[in-house]
This record gives sequence, C-alpha cells and structure tokens, in this order.
Amino acid sequence: MNRLILMTTAALCAAPVTLAPQPAHATGLMEAWAAAARHDPDHQGAKAQRDAGEEADVQARALKRPSVQFQGSYQYTATETNAQLPEDLDPYFTGGRSSGRASVGVQAVQPLYDASKRAQAIQLHEKAAGSRVQFEGEEQQLVLRVAQAYFTLLSAQDDLAASRRQVDAAEEQRRGAQARFDAGRARITDVREAEAKRDAGEVQRIAAESDLAYAQAAFTELTGLPAEGLDRPAADFTPPLPVLALEDTLEQAETDAPAVRAAQHSSRAAGAEVDRYGLSGRPVVEGVAGYQGQYRLGGESGNGIIPDRIQSASVGLRLTVPLYTGGGIASKEREAEANTTKALRDVDAARRDARLQARKAWYAVANGARRVAALGTARGSAGLQQDAATIGRDVGIRTQNDVLNAQSQNIDTERDRLQAIYDYMLARLQLYAATGRLGESELADVGRLMQRGAPG
Repeated sequence: MNRLILMTTAALCAAPVTLAPQPAHATGLMEAWAAAARHDPDHQGAKAQRDAGEEADVQARALKRPSVQFQGSYQYTATETNAQLPEDLDPYFTGGRSSGRASVGVQAVQPLYDASKRAQAIQLHEKAAGSRVQFEGEEQQLVLRVAQAYFTLLSAQDDLAASRRQVDAAEEQRRGAQARFDAGRARITDVREAEAKRDAGEVQRIAAESDLAYAQAAFTELTGLPAEGLDRPAADFTPPLPVLALEDTLEQAETDAPAVRAAQHSSRAAGAEVDRYGLSGRPVVEGVAGYQGQYRLGGESGNGIIPDRIQSASVGLRLTVPLYTGGGIASKEREAEANTTKALRDVDAARRDARLQARKAWYAVANGARRVAALGTARGSAGLQQDAATIGRDVGIRTQNDVLNAQSQNIDTERDRLQAIYDYMLARLQLYAATGRLGESELADVGRLMQRGAPG
C-alpha cells in the first residue's frame, strides 16, 4: 500500500509552453499537495488523531504486563485506660498512651489468564490499526481536495480568458462591420449583432472574474500558496486509458479501499468483545505478590505491650469467577454478538460502496479519455467552420451572425476541451483513491501529464 509522504522538492515538470511566457515560478500538483499537507488544519488535526490512536498499541501491550501498586497510611492514637486490676498487672494495662503508626504495602499482580484483557488488547490493536488506515484515507482525500481546488482554479482562468476572447473577437468583428457599413458593403444589423455579442461577452467576463477570485481564495486557503503560475496540461495532451480492466479494478477496491480496511478492523474489534463475555472468558487467574509493614513512630507507649514493627510478605495465585451477576454478563454477550453482526454488515456495505466508487471513477477515466480526444477533433472542426463562415460572409453567402456564432463555438469548444482534461485528471486521481493506491507515485503520474505554462 502506497502511503503519501510529504515532499519538499519541487513538482515534476514537462516541456515548457512556447506560446506563453515562462513564469518565474510555477506550482504543480505535487507542490500544491505538499504545501496543503503542511498548511491545512484539517489534515494536521487528522495527523494528531492518528498519533492518539497509535497509543492504543502501547496500552494493549501494557495489559499483558504486571501491575505494581503501593499503599501507605499514617495514624496517630492517644488512649487513657483506667481499670481495677491486681497490683502486679496494673502498671501494664492502665495509664495514658500515645503513638503514631505507619503502614506501607506493595502489591504486584501478573495476569496469567484473563480473556477480558485479551479481548481488550485485541480491540486496542485494531483501534490503532484503524486509526492508521483512517489517516491514509484522509491523506488521499486531501489530494483530491487539492486537485479539485487546483483544476477549479485552472477552469476559472480558462473561463475568464474565453470571455475576454469573446469580447475582443466581437469588438474586432464590430469594427470590421462598421468599416464595411461605412463603405456601403454591409448592413447596420451586422454592426448591431457584433455589439450585442460584445456586450454579452462583457457580462460573462464580469461573472468569470468573480468566479476566478473565489477559486483563487479557495486554493490559497487550502495550500497557503499564491494562486498563480499553475502547471497546465501539455498542448499535445493525450490521455491514457485505465491501466487495469474494470473487473480487476473492482476486485482491488474491495480489498484495498481505506473504508473497507477500516471496517474490517472495526469488525475484528467487535468480534473480540464476544470472547470477553463467553464462558471461557469469565475466570480470571492472576499471580499475586505482596509486602505489608506496620511501624510505630514515636509517642508514649506507657506500659502497654505494643510491638514496634510488624512485617509480612506473600506470593500466590488468585482465581476470580463471577457466580451470579443478575443476568448482566449474558446480556453483554448477546449485545456483543449483535454488534459483531452489524460490524460484518458494515464491511459488506463498505465493499459495495468501494465497488460503486471504483466503477464510477473507472468509467470517468475511460470515457474522459475518449471525450478529450473527441473535443480535440471538434476543436479543429470548429476552427475550420469559423474560417468558412468568415469567407462566406465576405462573398455574401453567410451573415455576420454566422461568423459570430462560429467564432463563439470555436472558443467554447477549446474551453470545453480543457475542462474535459481537468475532469479526466481528477477522475484518474479518484480512481487511484477508490482502489486504495493513491500515493506519491500515482500523484507524480498525474503530474507528468502537466507542464508549466501560463493561462491562455
């Protein structure tokens, strides 16, 4: 199982984009994730929760070791005795006495047979293992959150760039239509159509600026990095199909998905609880060793016969068997069996969910690759359509509105192609996560599909 490891090196880079100036510093997916792992408070909290959960292993080992307990006390007493006794006994039993007495004791207990502690140790070990699995899942979710913020920011940049292109192209068409109208070769409606297209583009540009500002804030809040100079897809981006077949992907998700593994740890912990309350789990055998000492500290003992020191030591076995608990133990056993059944059903549900998530991600990658390729073809066709509409308008067989529509379709197709690339890359990461394989090498695999460049 690949586990994500914080990286301090720069993200992988590919060939630079030649159509845009190279930024002084660019941020890739690897760098963004590493920054988020250091910056995001949710991730830091999950790490602390994992550290707390791992202490359960230490607690489990402590249950098998001897426990040593110390007890101490001090007591001061003063007595006055008056009795009519024979003259030879009177000095020993009458009069005033005072004394301070201290007692100390040490007891060591070594569990020899204790099914309850054995079950508790299993539960603690499963708790520690489950906390590690949960943290692996949280690390993978952090990658997906970073990727979502990363690609949302790229998409927002593309939307703004596309709306600006719409405005600039419509304004260029308006100026051309105005010049042809002034020369008597066009109608005023051509000018008005271009103006309407330009104004509609301005509205889209304003909305795109707002969306971009929010996407920048979301990226910076998550990673702590400036929302600029992100790596972008290569100009000749070619999406590969899923490496594994669908059935192999589903099988891997059933066994390696973090949610499935966490449910299995919970199931084993619940099963240990049944042994805790069964008949074999009721007797407890312990080795016990102890020391007890009492000491007289000062005071006036009078004529009483009070020893100055009493000491004792012991070693032996202790057997404890509950005989009657009012039905409580039997009830606990039935409760544990019901909880175990529920935990097993939770494992089945986790496997079902893992299969569905893996299936959805697999199809998103497979169909996403074909969608990117189709939009690449559509982009070329849209460019030819725009050229044809422009030529047709110039020779009088197409209208200005035809040119504007073709121009808009060309811009929208390129924007859709870029969005399809972002959706594909996110789906690829989701597929890795669904099969429990989203680690450093898998993130680098997606990072290699990116190259440094500025938004177009």
